[in-house]
Amino acid sequence: MQKLKVSELVSARLSHKEMEEIEKLVEEGFYMNVADFVRMAVREKLESVKVIDVRDVAKEKAKKEVVEYLKENQRAYPSDVADALQLDFDLVLEIVKDLIEEGRAK
Repeated sequence: MQKLKVSELVSARLSHKEMEEIEKLVEEGFYMNVADFVRMAVREKLESVKVIDVRDVAKEKAKKEVVEYLKENQRAYPSDVADALQLDFDLVLEIVKDLIEEGRAK
């Protein structure tokens, strides 16, 4: 019977100063050990980085979606619109510029 891997071993080079700072946090009781610090740092980073799958949508369809979104969320930034609708950020910027020129957005 094959064992399933529950975790992977990863090595990384850290500066002397970084290691000193980590070890100080361990000594002060913030983390159980260096590995605990690294696991927590990786988890926190992964939670803070959000990867968005961008849909491939024609500009006119995207424009309709953006208009509908802005009706509900009038103070949204283009990045918010792109994230919420899973649209390419540059496409949303182009659409917002068009809507401003058309007088349909501020």
